Amino acid sequence: MKNNPKVSIITPCYNVENYIGEYLDSVINQTYANIELILINDGSKDNTEKVIKEYEKKLLERGIDFIYLKQQNSGQAAAINKGLKIFKGKYLIWP
Repeated sequence: MKNNPKVSIITPCYNVENYIGEYLDSVINQTYANIELILINDGSKDNTEKVIKEYEKKLLERGIDFIYLKQQNSGQAAAINKGLKIFKGKYLIWP
């Protein structure tokens, strides 16, 4: 299945500690195997980063190319633009 085109998912996040785990579980449970997940933490002040780091091993074990970036709070558009500069997939989505 790795011969299928890579799908890149750019996900900006800000103060989502209560929801990011459910989102990451959803990505991990996808049946499509060739995924690149780019998470951009837009200066969260809660435990968003801690939750994301707890999932890093699960994402990598699932074979997901995982990139985590952190920036000073600059807004959703700036976070997406940061991901647009580095994604490698043939297809691109963001939630």
